[in-house]
Amino acid sequence: MPNAVLILQNNPARAENLASQVRSISEAVFIVQSLPELQTLTSRFPIQIGVLDLGLVNFREIVRLRCQLGMEIVCTHHTPDEVMWTEALDAGALDCCFDDDGPAICRAIHQTLMSCNQAAW
Repeated sequence: MPNAVLILQNNPARAENLASQVRSISEAVFIVQSLPELQTLTSRFPIQIGVLDLGLVNFREIVRLRCQLGMEIVCTHHTPDEVMWTEALDAGALDCCFDDDGPAICRAIHQTLMSCNQAAW
């Protein structure tokens, strides 16, 4: 499943809204509600990008998910600040966006997909 995107958000309505926006970039969009559900899904399907809520995962888990799964990660939070953004990038995340900023999240996903697809050529 190329270009698959996984969404793990604290708010189910926000996750659905984000998924509808991300579907303009990727046809394969999955919503999960917990880290164990994320682990189960990624054991079945290769997921290229995860949009993960920092209310549900910590920076150590981001490092682990990137290393174990090779997943690129966009972090979200309801009130990210510069410290959180820096820690997210230090953990290997692509960006740290407000969880309701669909355009910024989609931009980060799109740029990553473009880079990954060019690298495959």
